[in-house]
Amino acid sequence: MGFIIFILVICIFFLFNNFYNLRRDHKFLKSILEKYSVDLADLKKEVSALKNPIESQTLSTDTIIQPIAEIVTEEVITTITPIDIPVPKPQPIIEEIKIPELPVLNYESHPLPKFEKPKAIVEEVYPEKVIEEKIYQESTFSLLLKKAEKQFADNWTGILGTAIMVLGIGYLSIYTALKVEPIFRVLILWLYAGLLIGSYYILAKKEKWNKTGLWLRSAGASLFLFGCYGASQIEALTFIDNNGFGYSLIGLGIALNLYVGYIIKQQTFLSLHVVLSLLILCVIPEKLLVTFILAAITSTIGIVLSYKEKWEYHLLIVIIAFIIFDIWFNAEGTTLTTTQNIFAILGIVMVSTSCMFMQYRSVYENTHFDKAAFITHLTNWILFAIGLILHSTGSHFKTFILFAGAIICFFMAIKARKKKIFWLYNLDGMVAFILFSLSIIMLNDWNVGVDIIACILYLITIACLFAVYQQKEALLYKIFLGINHFMAFALIIFSALLYSSSLEQTQITSALASLIALTIISLAVPIFSVIKKEYLTVDSFFGEKSLSLNGLLSIVFSMFVILKMDDAFGNSFYYIVIGLGFLWCLLKRTYDSKTFDIGRLFFLGLSLFTGILLLNTQEQSYTDLVFALGLFAVVGFNWSLKRFYNNVFLIPFLCILGSNAVLVVLSFKYLSDYYLLHIFSLFGIALLNHEFLWFNFKKKYLVVENETLLYLFYYFLAFLGSFTLLWHSWKLTNTEIGLTCLGISIVEVYVLFAKRIKNKTADSSVSEQAKQTLTNWNHFNLLNSELLLFNSLLFGFCCLQIEYSSVLLSVLAIISFLSFQKFIEFKRYKNYAFILMIVGVAFSIHQAIDHIDSTDKTILYITQAASILISIGYYYLLLKTEKEESKLFTKLLPYLQNLWIIVLLFIQVEFKYLAVLFMGLALLNFWLITSNKIKTELHFATGIGLLGIITSVFFSINKLNNFEVIDWTLQLGSVVMGILFVILLSKKEAIETLKSNYQIVLNIWLSIIMFSQLEHKWLPVFWATTAILNLYLHFRKISPQKNISIVYYLLANVHLGIISFHFYEPNFLPVYLLIFVLLGIYIYLAYKWMENFNLKNSLMIYPATLSIGCFLYLSFDKGILTFFWILEALGLLILGIMLKEKYFRYVSLSLVGLCIVRLMFFDLSNTDFLIRALVLLGVGVVLLVMNSLFKKYKDRFD
Repeated sequence: MGFIIFILVICIFFLFNNFYNLRRDHKFLKSILEKYSVDLADLKKEVSALKNPIESQTLSTDTIIQPIAEIVTEEVITTITPIDIPVPKPQPIIEEIKIPELPVLNYESHPLPKFEKPKAIVEEVYPEKVIEEKIYQESTFSLLLKKAEKQFADNWTGILGTAIMVLGIGYLSIYTALKVEPIFRVLILWLYAGLLIGSYYILAKKEKWNKTGLWLRSAGASLFLFGCYGASQIEALTFIDNNGFGYSLIGLGIALNLYVGYIIKQQTFLSLHVVLSLLILCVIPEKLLVTFILAAITSTIGIVLSYKEKWEYHLLIVIIAFIIFDIWFNAEGTTLTTTQNIFAILGIVMVSTSCMFMQYRSVYENTHFDKAAFITHLTNWILFAIGLILHSTGSHFKTFILFAGAIICFFMAIKARKKKIFWLYNLDGMVAFILFSLSIIMLNDWNVGVDIIACILYLITIACLFAVYQQKEALLYKIFLGINHFMAFALIIFSALLYSSSLEQTQITSALASLIALTIISLAVPIFSVIKKEYLTVDSFFGEKSLSLNGLLSIVFSMFVILKMDDAFGNSFYYIVIGLGFLWCLLKRTYDSKTFDIGRLFFLGLSLFTGILLLNTQEQSYTDLVFALGLFAVVGFNWSLKRFYNNVFLIPFLCILGSNAVLVVLSFKYLSDYYLLHIFSLFGIALLNHEFLWFNFKKKYLVVENETLLYLFYYFLAFLGSFTLLWHSWKLTNTEIGLTCLGISIVEVYVLFAKRIKNKTADSSVSEQAKQTLTNWNHFNLLNSELLLFNSLLFGFCCLQIEYSSVLLSVLAIISFLSFQKFIEFKRYKNYAFILMIVGVAFSIHQAIDHIDSTDKTILYITQAASILISIGYYYLLLKTEKEESKLFTKLLPYLQNLWIIVLLFIQVEFKYLAVLFMGLALLNFWLITSNKIKTELHFATGIGLLGIITSVFFSINKLNNFEVIDWTLQLGSVVMGILFVILLSKKEAIETLKSNYQIVLNIWLSIIMFSQLEHKWLPVFWATTAILNLYLHFRKISPQKNISIVYYLLANVHLGIISFHFYEPNFLPVYLLIFVLLGIYIYLAYKWMENFNLKNSLMIYPATLSIGCFLYLSFDKGILTFFWILEALGLLILGIMLKEKYFRYVSLSLVGLCIVRLMFFDLSNTDFLIRALVLLGVGVVLLVMNSLFKKYKDRFD
């Protein structure tokens, strides 16, 4: 029943869609009609404008040109001449006019009004009377019908009402159906189907409803098919128990569907009915062979019915639908007997053959490509393949069947080529190849090994690739080239499986022989291509014509052969590697091919890698010598062909790298137990690289990059030898270390000065070449200076105690700087000298930290003092030098020395002394800077002073309220030194802002010390006193900042009003009175000494008022608080009168209002009688006073 509802909903949807289209057409026609009406009105106006010149028989220039300019092009206007034109009388003209019928308008095309020349306009004037009679010539019934249709199309409520009505009828029908027998339910369904089919013949008479009628007829046929299906398959509709009758009835429904789809002559409907028919077969619960045969017959008929048409999308939909049906049929483990599978295969062949036959029709002749037909034919082959896979019987003879199919398909491809259906030729040719490949794969059923099958498939692919390349079949060549690439990837994976023995050994004939065969086959392709020049690009690698895919593949196969030989024969496989290296190098020498170039490069690298690995891993034996000689032979053979592509660097690079690696490995393998010989052997190899470099440089055998590489190997080996010496230094005596360092230094000095030595030769040409080393290797040559420095450090650290390291480094810094001044070869020593000094500083700090708990620090202090003095000497040398590159260190060294001293002080001095010492260091730096002794900025001394302030602050906070006499002395002493430092700075400082900042910092410093040590009751006294002091300094022009005193004044008020109540005690009252006095003094002096500014009164009075009020609230009895507040309000009013500040009056009155509220709601209920009376009396008096004052001095606020 749900299906019926679904069909009804579909019908409603199509009705709604057609109504919507009709409404859209109506709106479009209405807009066109309105446009024509506007054009008609314009024509009427033009006719009326032309009446006057026509009646007077005169055509004036103005009346003629003006209308023409509105409706004709510029070209027409230029043809008009301002002359009198005889015009016939209007009456005959009107009689000759006939109004043409308006054409039917639609979306595709609608004629727009076209205006002719002026004469034509006069001739085609539409008389108003005739036009009106033509418009209203339709009958009343026709107009009424159109109006009803318009109302229905525009009324969305009507559409929804109709839909609901239809659904109601459907549900009523379902309810009725549930009350009758199944046969009557089916008859009801068929009745609905008949109604839907019959509605087509009614709607077909109206052109706009024709398509809707087609859809309704299709829906009726589908509903009839559903009834046929339900008669035997749905329990509520079943009245047929015999399967034969049931399937016959379903076949009848399918036949009706196919017939309805066919007679419409549109592939959409035919495809829809075929798919619906297959869908009905899919929902049959029992999966029987008859169901499959019926589906095959349905698909075949659906395909054959489109024989006369070129409906490729229909064919594609049918094929895809049948594929899905076949997969569904076998999805849930449906098992058929062998005979049934044969019938199923015959059904698949029937469908596939019918579709295949459609592609060989004459309509496709002389076509190079048809996208839809190609996809359809390819899908058909997929159907064929899936069907054979799903219904395979497992017979061994399928190999011959596939082979026969490949031959048939091959001849079909030839037939397609004769008909010039090229895309079909290409596709069937590929299918023939696939079938042939499958027949080869099926040889596995005849116990043929998979390795042999892989070789045969590879041979077939290569043969087909050469064949299509020779026939110049561009598309097939691209396809087979892609297959060759895919085959290469697959064979690589297969070779890996062969090597790893992941495949069953019973399926493999001989893994090693197969790998060798694949190597030979793949290598034969590039050799044959080079010999036969016409095949040179037959197997280009990803479009790179100069590379052979199979040649590269042979390299990979050779790798697997080598790995397999390794498993079979052990380390002896290296002879194969050497042989392949010689072979590929020989091929490159014989045939100039980039593939062979890549191969010989690969096997050169492989020979080097495996040879070095074997020499390093295997035990000591004579084979080491044989492998090394073979490796050197391969290196020498490749050395004679230095060019790889256009690169002359890579091959020599590998040769140099490999040779050095072999020598180093042999050195470590045979001399590692003899430390000195091992170290000197490494330096010997390094010196060999250096001399080989000079030899090739003179002969001009190498490019600059390879020469640089030799120099780099020299340095690598030199570093390696130096590191080896460092590694074994703990095993050597001081004498051995000294002699070894001396020998190494001789080699390094020789290399360092080799340029000068080579220039002393008698051969002038060699001398000129040696001079060129300045440009090529000068920077590398100077690295020997670093090695010399390393030897010096190694000797010093190994032979001296660690306590003297800072002194050693400082001395080496001075020696390095002197060497920099004497020899150009030591030009980088200017940097190393400074680095050595930094490292000496680091060692000095490390020693200070390491001996922080030592009792005897005499040697430590001596070495620190010596290091500092040596650094001062180094700074003296920097000042005296004339080389500009050392000026930077002249500026940096004082910073380093100061930081050094600061860190040492932090580590070795008690914290409470640091502030004084840092202030002293700041004063010392100030003197050195101002007397031009050191080249640093003046602000660096300021930074040291700031560091002293920070340490003082930190110490004060850390020792909160716990200062002793010595602490007060040191901290206040540092403050005094800070004041002295600020005074000196102010004399040199030109920026006034910084001077102010210095004063601010000093005040903050002193405030923090006092805040951390004074009792809270004395802090407001300190704030107020400091405020008065800063105000005095400002008055005397010593300080430009008046804000400092204001800040202290505000602090005093905040402390008094908010903080002090926590610590209030009655015996503190004198202190608070003193605070009030100091605040009053400050306010008095501020008004006397401080210049006026906008917020002066507010800043002076409001904080005091607020702080006193808060203090009173937080510190005194609540009963008398109101009286004190009212007094404060009175005082504020008096100040407002004196200062002429009307806002003071507002605040005063607000405070009075607050007091009255408090008096009414708190004091009268929470205080005793006496306090209550006194408060009332006092408040009254104060209010009277305030009233009098206000009345008397009211004019002051105006």
